[in-house]
Order: sequence, then structure tokens, then C-alpha cells
Amino acid sequence: MLLNEKLPHAHPDQRTVYLAQIDLNVKVKQRIDSTVVLALIAVMPVMMLTNIGHQSAAFYALALVCLSICFTRPGGIFQTFTDLAPYRWLALALSMMAVEAAIGMLYSNQILGAEFERAVRVGLGLFVVLGACLTLIPQWLRQSIWGLAAAVWSATGYAVWLSWPTFRRPEDVPEYNAVSYGNLLLMMTMLCACSLGWRLTRLRKTEMAFKVLTVIVGMVGFIATQTRSGWLAIPFFIVVGLLLAGLRLFSGKTLVAGLIALAVAVAIFTSSPIMRHRAQEGMDEFNECVANPVAVSSVCVRIQLWRASWLMFTRNPAVGNGSTGAFPVEIDKLVKAGVLSTFLVTEMDGFNEPHNDILFTMASHGLTGLIALLLLYLAPAWIFARRLLRQSPQQTRIAAGMGLAVCLGFMAFGLTELMFRRMSTMAFYAVMIGWLLALSDPRCQTDTECQVKRS
Repeated sequence: MLLNEKLPHAHPDQRTVYLAQIDLNVKVKQRIDSTVVLALIAVMPVMMLTNIGHQSAAFYALALVCLSICFTRPGGIFQTFTDLAPYRWLALALSMMAVEAAIGMLYSNQILGAEFERAVRVGLGLFVVLGACLTLIPQWLRQSIWGLAAAVWSATGYAVWLSWPTFRRPEDVPEYNAVSYGNLLLMMTMLCACSLGWRLTRLRKTEMAFKVLTVIVGMVGFIATQTRSGWLAIPFFIVVGLLLAGLRLFSGKTLVAGLIALAVAVAIFTSSPIMRHRAQEGMDEFNECVANPVAVSSVCVRIQLWRASWLMFTRNPAVGNGSTGAFPVEIDKLVKAGVLSTFLVTEMDGFNEPHNDILFTMASHGLTGLIALLLLYLAPAWIFARRLLRQSPQQTRIAAGMGLAVCLGFMAFGLTELMFRRMSTMAFYAVMIGWLLALSDPRCQTDTECQVKRS
């Protein structure tokens, strides 16, 4: 409604006061919304890696708050759709998850609730959070990094406490197995490392010191989980760090710096007697598996499950088994055929997944699932990479680097572990992408307000 229609006989001074009051109300609401959203984003990682609260509660609360913001903002939901227009291709790419679930449902003649829920969580967690964050205060949203730091300290405390004093591998970590827990801890540690370039408080030196200490603590916790496969993500994190440092992707300086960083990572790995023992143990188990393909060991069981997943995929490349629930049934058949060890069906009521996101998706949903998963990783990664390579303000480049680290990190972790086993992890991935897409958006290059249309 036009102001002249609302106040047809108002004095010019009254109109000025009215406009000022509207602007004040919008700013007050924006600050309240920013506070609530940053708090909910911050609490999600803490709830994931501890026993505090229900993991999905924070996600659904965040989704509802962000949906409310999208409807009640100036311009309403239609303006939100306008602001999200640059991401229509990303929405189309991620819709493949729903297509995968629909095809699987038709093929298996089952209602695949888990597959559809994953697609819904990605949509809610990414686009609803993104749409809301584009209307909020960027500098306030960056404060969510303190939640990741709190999660790093809490998770390290759990890992060290459970491994003390014999330095045994902590198997009873909250909600996850040791591999997933260690991977998530490493991811959050790397995000804290990337945030070193963000100035979030007036105490710059104290803030930097705390973040550096958090990164050191996080690496200690990650080593305490004795997770070997998580180190596969380190080269990806190094590349992101070099790009954040302003080095060109293909240059001599980048190559030298990358090799030095990789050497440091190797030095950290080999300096730990625990990790050296774990690495040697892995090599011994691999050699044993070569000699005896049905040997029972951590490495050989994984290789057997990967081989089984590939067989399931090649049997029906288009749609695989048709659902994730069919995997243990097919494993049982392969065990009876003598292809796999009987351990896979006798231990812990059988293995329901192959410790590999990509192979599990290929076995369960064929090429359709593979395309959907690769798009989940690479579609947002492409956006983040382009923004990271632009000559943008450092604040937005850091957000782009963090987003790229999330995408590539989960992809690397997924090569040796089923990272998306839990719905809460899928929700965390989607929320992180939505949050960082907003903070790296070219329209959000100021600290106070994203430059999107307000009405």
C-alpha cells in the first residue's frame, strides 16, 4: 500500500515520523531474527557431537524460524523467491534427490520415507535458511562460528576422556561411531581455522589466540579418535586454505606451499605413535585381504562391502536395488553364494551399509542416485569455488572457502564412511551450505545488511 493512500491527509512531518517508525520496527525485527537464527545455527554442531538435547530439535526449530522470516519479511514470500532466483539452478540440481526417491519408490513398490525425508531436509535446511539469512545482518550471522568452536572443545573433551588413560580408541562417542565422530570433529576444526580471517570481536588478538588454540585442540581430539580415513580430506582442506591465502590455483607458489602444508600434515600424522600403529595395522590388513579376500579385519570387511556394492550396481545400473533398505538382504544373498565372509551377516545382525556414501548410493539407487549425490556435493561446491576465486571482500571469500571445505570435506569423508547415515548429519550439511551461501553472496558484502530488494 502506498504511503499517500495510507495517510492521505497526513502532514509531511507525520509521514516522516511514520516512515522512521516503520524503519525502526524493521531493524528491530531484523536484529531479533538475526540473534535467534545465529543461536540456532550455533547450537546445532554442539548438539550433534554431545548428548545435549535432541539433534533434530534445533534443525526443525531453525527451519520454522527461517520459514517465518521468509513470510514476514518486507515483501513477503514473493520477495524471498525473487532473492533466491540466482539459485534456481542449484535448486534444480538438488531436486534430483526427490527424483531418486520417486524412481526408487516406483521400482521397489515401497514408500521410501527415509529417502524423501533426506530430500526434504536438504530443501528446508538449505533454501529456507538461505532465504532467511539473505535478509539478516551478515556480521551477526558470522557469530555462529562460536558454536562450531564450542563443538570442537566438547567433542575433544569426549574423545580424550574416553581414551584416557590407556589411549584406547573411543568407541562410545555420542550418537556416532568413532570414524564419523572424528570426521565431523575435523570438519568443524577446519571451519574454525578458515574463520581466522573473520574479525568478530573488538579483542582481535584474544580472538585470534582462542581460534588458533581451538584448531590445536580440535586436531588433538581428531587424533584421539584414531580415525585413519579422515586424513584423506586433508589435501582438500589444504587447497582451500591456499586459495583463501590468495594464491592462484595453478602456480609454482601454490605447488610449493601445498607440498609444504602436506609435509606438515604428514609430520603431524607420523609424530603420533597411535596413528603410526593404526597406519601399519591398516597396511597389514590390506595385504591379508589380498591373500584372502574373505578375511575378517577392519580393512578387508570394508573392501568386501565395496565389492558387494559394485556387484549390486552392475546388476542393475539404472536404479540399483531400488532402496537403501534392500542392502542387507542382498549382502545375505552374496554371503550364501560364498562371495563374502559369513562375518558380514553374523556380526551385529549384519552390515546395513558399505562405509561409503557413493557406493551405497550406487548400490541402492544406481546412476540416478549417483547423479543426485554428486550434485549434492558439486553443485554448491561450484558456486563456492567461483566466489572464492573472485576479487571479493575477504569476509565473503572466507565464507566461500568454508562452504567449499564443507562440500569437499564431506565428499572425501564419504569415500570411506557413510557420513549421511544419520538424518541430523544431512541436516547439518544442508544448513552449513545455506548459511555460507548467504554469507558469500555478492549481495552480502557489507557487515550490516545484504543488498537485496526490501519491498
